[in-house]
Amino acid sequence: MPLKQFPGFILLLVILSCVPPPSKEPFHMEEPFPARLGGEFFPLTDDGDKQSLLTAVDKSLGFLEKKITGENPSRPLPGPFGNFFTPERTYRTLKLFREIYLSSADQSEMETRMSEKFSFIGRPEENGGPPLLLTGYYEPVLEGSLEPGGEYRHPIYRLPDDLIEIRNGDSKNGNGKKNIGRVENGELVPYYSREEIDSRGALLGKGFELAWLKDSWERFVLHIQGSGQIRLPDGKILRVGFAGSNGRPYRGIGQYLVQIGCFPEQDLSLRRVRDFIRENPEKAEEVFNQNERYIFFRSIENAEGPYGSLGVSLTAGRSIATDHNVYPAGALAYLIACQPVLNGGGKSIGKVPLRRFVLNQDTGAAMKGICRVDFFWGTGEKAGLMAGELRDEGKIYFLLAK
Repeated sequence: MPLKQFPGFILLLVILSCVPPPSKEPFHMEEPFPARLGGEFFPLTDDGDKQSLLTAVDKSLGFLEKKITGENPSRPLPGPFGNFFTPERTYRTLKLFREIYLSSADQSEMETRMSEKFSFIGRPEENGGPPLLLTGYYEPVLEGSLEPGGEYRHPIYRLPDDLIEIRNGDSKNGNGKKNIGRVENGELVPYYSREEIDSRGALLGKGFELAWLKDSWERFVLHIQGSGQIRLPDGKILRVGFAGSNGRPYRGIGQYLVQIGCFPEQDLSLRRVRDFIRENPEKAEEVFNQNERYIFFRSIENAEGPYGSLGVSLTAGRSIATDHNVYPAGALAYLIACQPVLNGGGKSIGKVPLRRFVLNQDTGAAMKGICRVDFFWGTGEKAGLMAGELRDEGKIYFLLAK
């Protein structure tokens, strides 16, 4: 998405007003609250393009249509926002928003109608809660092959046949969570870790290889992003998406590098982590293995974009990932934050406002709790640069039809 243009001196003031966020401890929210519509909300500007918003809204409507034709369409969604959101009411909200967005004569009319028809459900910053940390993700385009050999030495795997998932009451625990592992001597044990798979070859040669990549860093990035495109030697593109994980805990290697003193936390970005790995290739394996979680992939054909966790293709600049045990899946929200301004070399030189409507269409291992939102930038190098530099405090308000 192209950035809005500002006159030079105004741009400088805007850049200076958007400072990097401090790190915060996790916070548990008992209840959200209806935010007062005014002040920072107006004008309800949207710096994205109209068609991408309508596309993303329609994707969520498709997801919610399946929900409301199933059992209990009025059943509350999981988490604290579930007291407000049900599949039926979320669907009705999106239909009403779409109608108002398309039929309003101008910005003023749209804002008036939205203030009359919607509640904006927010987080408890005003009550002493922590700020929201907004980060970015994207779909990388990588070089790879369907066969190993030469430069193609780093496999990605499909979901292994020996991986077992036990869900909801099927295990003795009966706690509704899924247990992932493999059977060894008649017992369910944790599935292989990243170190066991990549460093010790636990899956190598068993027929689970989906493709082979040139670069171990790019493979790790693919695992973090959860989907990507692989450009094959004949020029064809293989799109791969998330198929499952080994069930192990996620650990951010950037925070690990900060903790061991490789660079200060204020310098933390995907670019900085990449540069460290490139400059210290002998340490790459050790660093990667700090994140035990391992992702398995599947090939995706005829998709408009990478698929999110709702089973709908993501829309660049409109889809977000959150913890769906906190924030309502498929819902519409208004996001207020700052986005990076990049120089010709792709390095952040400041920030400008980011204000737009977004759709909650994805989740991820790092998206835990009330304090995290991941913003989907799109596909390719430029999207990756924006995603890697986005790290900012923000606010998010979910729209709900009155």
